[in-house]
Amino acid sequence: MGKGVALVLVGVLALLVGGAFMAVACGCRGVDVWVWDWAPLVTRQRTRYGTPWRSLTTMRIWFGVAGVFFLVGGLHSLVR
Repeated sequence: MGKGVALVLVGVLALLVGGAFMAVACGCRGVDVWVWDWAPLVTRQRTRYGTPWRSLTTMRIWFGVAGVFFLVGGLHSLVR
């Protein structure tokens, strides 16, 4: 597999992950609540609320920040 093909695959994967993170951040179709409910099952770090985040708003902000980085990284990888 060539270097160009690998960059395209990484870029597309980063765009998919960034899109999913932005869907959580924006609360599309209740996916933010779904992630909030599943967080205690897949993480070890917990607050007193049983999740790794203090509130649903904090979780959405962090997913939004991570989503922006993934989207920018994916676009950078595809444009290069």
